[in-house]
Amino acid sequence: MLNRAALLALLGVCLPLTVAVPPAAADGTVVCSQALGGCVIVAEDGGSTGTGGSSGSNGGTASPEAEEEPECETEGTTVICFTTGSEILISPAQVAAQAIEQLPLPLPQIGLAPAPDTTALVGLPVWLWVQGQAWSEVSRTATAGSISVTATATPDRVEWDMGDGSTVTCYNAGRPYTSGSSSSCTHTYERASGSGPYPITATVYWDISWSGGGASGGQTLTRSSESALAVGESQAIIQ
Repeated sequence: MLNRAALLALLGVCLPLTVAVPPAAADGTVVCSQALGGCVIVAEDGGSTGTGGSSGSNGGTASPEAEEEPECETEGTTVICFTTGSEILISPAQVAAQAIEQLPLPLPQIGLAPAPDTTALVGLPVWLWVQGQAWSEVSRTATAGSISVTATATPDRVEWDMGDGSTVTCYNAGRPYTSGSSSSCTHTYERASGSGPYPITATVYWDISWSGGGASGGQTLTRSSESALAVGESQAIIQ
């Protein structure tokens, strides 16, 4: 059984509570979450958890006597309502949504050489990398009632929009610039940036897979950050 404390830790984003919950014999705690697509009901007498709404294939239609909204309070970003509730099945995909929300997928920290506070030169490569990016898979597990689902995220690539109409795709995080070394993740500008710097966007693509509760699935998530770099032309000195 998912107790109230565990449920608070599990759910982070809430929906407005405009649903009516079907009646049941035992008091329960109802928490509404956008990721779950409805409400989780935690019975205080040992009943199971589930998602509920005003109607649905699992929960049926609320009876007229249950049409009023439950009494609610807010704890952090979670809205908790105390009412009576019936047992309604929760799907593995809904639990997977919670596991995916917990995955530590940070916004990329853009590394550039030359640095953004300097000026790059036309015809010379600009090094690109994501600072502090661990290029390895990460996993998180979420549990609701008897269903436990593990989601795994694997970094696939970084797509760099260089602001001059060019895109660079790197299948690793890149590497910081060091003198005398080379990198497979660079871009060479062919013209100066003019009146303002080129806007640069780095987007990390994560392949997400999940399994548990007799089901599995997958999707792609992205995280993006922006920077900018001025590009000028070198001036030759003629004597």
